[in-house]
Amino acid sequence: MIAAPIPVNEQERLQELIRYEVLYTQYEEDFDQIVQLASAICKTPISTITLLDFNKQWFKAKIGIENTEGDRDVSFCGHTIVDEEAIMIVNDALEDQRFIDNPLVLGDPNIRFYAGYPLVSPSGYKLGTLCVIDRVPRSLTAEQELTLKTLGNQVIKLFELRLRNKEAEVRNRLIEEQKQQLEESKSVQSKIISIIAHDVRGPVTSLKTMIELTKAKSLTEAETVQLFDMLDKQLDGTLDMLTNLVDWGSMLLRKGKLSISSVNISSVVEKLIKNLSPMVQLKKNQFQNLVPIDADVMADENTLRFILRNIISNANKFTSAGTITIHIQPNENKDLMSIIVSDTGCGMPIEIQQQLFNPAKRHSREGTNKEKGSGLGLLLAKEFAEAMHASIDVKSEHGKGTSFSVTLPVSI
Repeated sequence: MIAAPIPVNEQERLQELIRYEVLYTQYEEDFDQIVQLASAICKTPISTITLLDFNKQWFKAKIGIENTEGDRDVSFCGHTIVDEEAIMIVNDALEDQRFIDNPLVLGDPNIRFYAGYPLVSPSGYKLGTLCVIDRVPRSLTAEQELTLKTLGNQVIKLFELRLRNKEAEVRNRLIEEQKQQLEESKSVQSKIISIIAHDVRGPVTSLKTMIELTKAKSLTEAETVQLFDMLDKQLDGTLDMLTNLVDWGSMLLRKGKLSISSVNISSVVEKLIKNLSPMVQLKKNQFQNLVPIDADVMADENTLRFILRNIISNANKFTSAGTITIHIQPNENKDLMSIIVSDTGCGMPIEIQQQLFNPAKRHSREGTNKEKGSGLGLLLAKEFAEAMHASIDVKSEHGKGTSFSVTLPVSI
């Protein structure tokens, strides 16, 4: 027996075969019909569409044999892809030195007659064969040879069509993704314009009016002080809103790329307490950080910091000379943990709680020191919690305080 030789362009040939994405795929009716037709016209019990991998021959379609693959070095098709003839024909394998003691001749499927037409890609690479096989010596008529060639060319056309369809699917998917991104971008732009129009115009208009009244000397000193105090509070709320907008825009750009990892809650809370302490002290509030140092959750750290900063700032806004407590609570589902921020502030009525996370009902209440806000921070906190597959819940009793809980997967 002479083993099937390796083509000189074997590496390139294998790359071409992989490009078509047909190797080791499911059987398909179009290819099954081709081997059935080849076998019927050539009057052979066996026909296969054979693809030649690195060391295996695999049948994309077959009739008359049970095996789905075999060793390439004993294959007839391995010889076909290096043969110079248009069709490699072996009329009697027992009279051919290449195959006289081949295990496929001496044993199952007992090949005596073989005719193989190479499947040549448009780039000139022989990917495999369409072959017909018989267990007795014989030959093909000219019409049968023409049929084998025609059917073999149809196999390549099916490969090409299959590849073009896959490429079209990829293009269509990319187009749909781009359309979705464009729609999301339009939605973001619309939100930002709406927020700016609603929350920035007021303070700027007030500032312009203040300047005009001051220039016209239309205000008394007491009125000027009062207006400046009012404007100062408005601008505080506007700056807070703009900070949230900047953070929001930054997070939107990487929403699909959140870096979820193990995050130490205590570390995040300690940094927030340090940063927010000046504004908390101004209202004579106190922090209580009861988070254990070894409590970890799965989250994007920047996003979690954004959420907790908004919740803590909100607690401070509605609390004076009180306490803001941060602790954790294991969930009934042991895979989840809740970070809870509670305050002893003014609380909120049930009707406000029900609309708190409704963008269409966005409303900002004045804080205990008449602080202005945009109502945006909590909406964004909920939006980004959901992007991390976390949830935010609120419980409040008017006049007694509020408790927010952020529930996330536990880090193991």
